[in-house]
Amino acid sequence: MERKSNIWQCIQCGTCTASCESGRWTALKTRSIIRKVVLGDLSVLKDPDIWLCTTCYQCYERCPRDVRPTDVIMELRNYATKLGNISPNHRAVVGYLKNFGHAVPINDEIRKRRVELGLDELPPTAFKFKQEGDDKDLKNFEEHMFDLPPVKEEKKEEEDA
Repeated sequence: MERKSNIWQCIQCGTCTASCESGRWTALKTRSIIRKVVLGDLSVLKDPDIWLCTTCYQCYERCPRDVRPTDVIMELRNYATKLGNISPNHRAVVGYLKNFGHAVPINDEIRKRRVELGLDELPPTAFKFKQEGDDKDLKNFEEHMFDLPPVKEEKKEEEDA
């Protein structure tokens, strides 16, 4: 892992885990993830808990040693993704971005409701730009994201076929 963090200064105080809103409702234990990285435990790259972080930066702001846990988790996600260990839900979001230009697809019912509320049918996102032909940002995104390796479950299904 590239040293963008002061991870080696972690004293396992638990401030990150205690600060974690996601950890209150899920299995995410930030301190455990940081510990695995410090120990060189590569199983952390397959740990589904790294996908539970909401990137609220509470741990980042409160860490007394400036370890930057959120950045560590984001780096882990990047490495995990390159290995094909990406959460199926996150993979779905990438698919939505590719197909619709937005992380949340907008269907006819939502379009109708937006008009009823006095809003434009489409929000000012890549949806609109894509329709207007100004999708250069989306194409730039495509170059980097849509060649992801298949998710591990997809690889297994391909091997079984």
